[in-house]
Amino acid sequence: MKSFFAAWILALVLSVGYAQNSAELDTSLVQNYVTVQLSVDELLVFSHHYSVDKVVRSGENSFKVTICLGKREYSSFLALGIPYQVQPATRAQVTMANSYAEMTSSWNRYPTYATYRAMLDTFRTKFPSLCEVEYITQQTPGNHSVYAVHISSSLHERGTRPSFLYSSTIHGDEPVGYYLMLRLIHYLLHNYETDARVRQLVDSVDIWICPLENPDGTYYASNNKLGDYPYSIRYNRNYEDMNRSYPEIGQPVGSNLEMEIADMIAFASAHKFTMSANFHGGAEVFNYPWDTWTSMQCPPADQLWWYRMGRSFADTCHTLHSSYMTDENNGITEGGDWYVITGSRQDYFNYFQNCREVTIEISGDKVANSSQLPNYWNWIRSSLLNYMNESLNGIRGVITDSITGEPIEAKVFVNNHDNNNSHVFSHLPSGDYHRPIRQGTYQVTFSASGYKSKTLTVSVVDGQPVWRNVALVPVTYQISDYTDNLFKIYPNPIQDDVTLEFTDSKMRASSIKILDLSGRVLKTVSLKDSIIKMDLSELPSGVYFIRVEALNGQYYTKKIVKK
Repeated sequence: MKSFFAAWILALVLSVGYAQNSAELDTSLVQNYVTVQLSVDELLVFSHHYSVDKVVRSGENSFKVTICLGKREYSSFLALGIPYQVQPATRAQVTMANSYAEMTSSWNRYPTYATYRAMLDTFRTKFPSLCEVEYITQQTPGNHSVYAVHISSSLHERGTRPSFLYSSTIHGDEPVGYYLMLRLIHYLLHNYETDARVRQLVDSVDIWICPLENPDGTYYASNNKLGDYPYSIRYNRNYEDMNRSYPEIGQPVGSNLEMEIADMIAFASAHKFTMSANFHGGAEVFNYPWDTWTSMQCPPADQLWWYRMGRSFADTCHTLHSSYMTDENNGITEGGDWYVITGSRQDYFNYFQNCREVTIEISGDKVANSSQLPNYWNWIRSSLLNYMNESLNGIRGVITDSITGEPIEAKVFVNNHDNNNSHVFSHLPSGDYHRPIRQGTYQVTFSASGYKSKTLTVSVVDGQPVWRNVALVPVTYQISDYTDNLFKIYPNPIQDDVTLEFTDSKMRASSIKILDLSGRVLKTVSLKDSIIKMDLSELPSGVYFIRVEALNGQYYTKKIVKK
């Protein structure tokens, strides 16, 4: 959490005169949930200093705000002297599964930590061609591990597929998403052979699922039990709210990060996710960027796309249960419009990783009764699959070097549209890029260091991919009719010999080289006079380049074909 050097400001702005405290804050506990009444301005200040958990409008300019206080915040909060109400402890009816078979027989239990690990091991061994399990964090401070399950029909060859991430339970006392992610893994693996839609996803998307991002919080009291406090807590083992501790927009990325956060950042940087979502509990709403700003302060570049994604996600749930996913604007809100926070994982992934990440609150109760878990799966399953499928749509393609044909890393920027790092990049080894975007016609600029930029007009239709492969010309090459003013090559196509004749008396060349399509130099020819005859009889039939290197550092290239 943030330092409370400015906490005294709160005492100046927060109103007084609310009802007396319902009970004294028990500072012997690791955490307490309390509610306070705040105005809009007060909420904005308050959310920068405490872990706001839920906000419900209670008047025209009044909100009932639930916050989670950890033992580090008790003294500063009490020093404010504002009225509060302690939230009574809840006790969901939780049944634990003690084996893989017990978990999957009826899917109405939460797993013990040992069962969780057994499930991952079973997935990996039962479906070795579709599933592998990796560590994100090998050992947490609480002696647990953070795992990522990789699902793909080509596990070690990503090719040009988009990379997609689902993760859950960054707040340890919100385990419904944890259950849903395990069930989703099971569903994808067991239905790959029989369900055409599942097969298409597993074949086309590089899927990663992290079921439990905060195992130290979920299994705080025991590896054999999870649930409401004291079994599970919101924080990690260092009592930090990890969804307030990611690098903030506008601030330098420091090195003093929580272990789980630093490892997740490294994991995301390695896999270059196109889209992702992280799951929470305590409300039912699709919360899209930004958390840092309201939509009036700074609308996201892809606001229309985000709204379409959220509306589709919530509305699909409504067809299965009309009162599910209906919080805020009938199940969808921009994060800052609900309440502003900083240091969220959602904003970090969008701003620093150029990924489309959303926060999805999926259960009104943080810990749902075990008997209700199958209902949540039935209500949300189609939306989960639909959202994954969206990573296949929008503008897609491969960016290569126009001379060598090799893939390159390049920036893909939508002109008069992109802002706050909403552009994307192509990634090696394939040079593929993926730009989800709302339907419309756009001017898209492709650029890379050492290459000439290229701008294309691209028209997009919702729910469909538009492929645009792009070859960028290196700035040191000039392949155009302009080279005819410098030199000529004849004959072309050639048999064995080719002649290069300089046509500009001012041209000063340092060397002439013959290259293959990969850019490999096959032959260097010495310069003798303005007409140079070269014997290429040793080369097999194919396409080659003659590159004239000028004394001024410029390269001039022409393509030749050998019969």
